[in-house]
Amino acid sequence: MKKIIKLLIILSLYSCEKNYPLIECNPTPPTNPPPVSYVEDNLLEGEWLLMGGKMIIENLELDYTEEFHHFDAGNTSSLRYGGSQYEFEEITRYTTTWSFDIPDNIPGMGSFILDYDSLQPYGLNVTSNNLSVTESLVGTTLQLGGSSRPIQYEIISLQNNTLYFYVQESYENIDGYNCRYYNKLFFKKLIN
Repeated sequence: MKKIIKLLIILSLYSCEKNYPLIECNPTPPTNPPPVSYVEDNLLEGEWLLMGGKMIIENLELDYTEEFHHFDAGNTSSLRYGGSQYEFEEITRYTTTWSFDIPDNIPGMGSFILDYDSLQPYGLNVTSNNLSVTESLVGTTLQLGGSSRPIQYEIISLQNNTLYFYVQESYENIDGYNCRYYNKLFFKKLIN
């Protein structure tokens, strides 16, 4: 008899109806979806003139950010903290030009021309959401020391053909502190 009572108690525990919270099957979409990042090939195609820029340095240990305008001391500057090592890193206001030749098929390789030097173009690796200036696909000269320079951009005005390019992100010890820096360059489109 005791066994039957125990069995009935155990069965009653497992046969109880359980109430689970309802999960909404169709949640409402967010009101502000995140921006889509992609390469606008027909916007970038052509020549761009450097109008201004600044270097942004983030001190990772002291948690503060400083901005230095590239052309406060003159019309030339460097994308690299401490001075240029490669021609790509040397910039001159109202003189430096960047030209993009986006490939017909994306992903693919196009070309990037610095300061109208079409005899030694750089490579341009283009995916649906990334741009990188690379070493030239032809020749043996290392224009970037064997590396590449990822480029991001932010459209300022389509009517005025202006945008910001973000380039040369690096982590470096500056004055004994771990820092991250990058450059925000202001360009205006010249021709397609």
